Amino acid sequence: MQRRSNARLDMFVFLMAAALLGVLFGTLVCCYASDDTQRSLGLINDDFLSSRLSSGLGPMILKSFGTGALFMAAVFLLGLCALGQPFTVLVLVCRAVGIGAAAASVFSAYGKEGLKVFSFLLLPESAAGLMILILAARESISMSGIVFKTLTGSTTDRQLCDITKLYSVKMLVLLSCTGAAALLQSVITIIYKMIFAV
Repeated sequence: MQRRSNARLDMFVFLMAAALLGVLFGTLVCCYASDDTQRSLGLINDDFLSSRLSSGLGPMILKSFGTGALFMAAVFLLGLCALGQPFTVLVLVCRAVGIGAAAASVFSAYGKEGLKVFSFLLLPESAAGLMILILAARESISMSGIVFKTLTGSTTDRQLCDITKLYSVKMLVLLSCTGAAALLQSVITIIYKMIFAV
């Protein structure tokens, strides 16, 4: 039991490090990109931020939740594949790279004001969403290993059925946390609009 707990902690630390490296890589890519690429990223960010600021609470929650749910769905399905582990890490890193690039683009476009924009409009959902995705990736990698063991005859089909049910419940709980993060981000965005009269 202690060894399993340590293995789960080690996996969490590994995934956290992979996510942080992804954020750093995304930031560096944006910082050292060509001027044309930086302008393109700036336009994408402007569209994203203006869309978020002009939306009502309902559409804002749906958009935020939709993005998180898409990544969660990919991680969930990869957990049901015997060889899904490296791709699960790749999905997590892609999400982290996107967050890093978005952060760098905001600071590049808004200067000192970028801290305020990032803190209110990107950071809450990004931080919560990345943490939820890390937890989901850990469950996915564990499940993928169990599926692989079943194919090699180390685990029975009956055990796999019970474990898959538990895996699905865990992922549904994490998906509901993604919804809570989307709601939190939407409320913070509304507060931002009220404070700064956007």
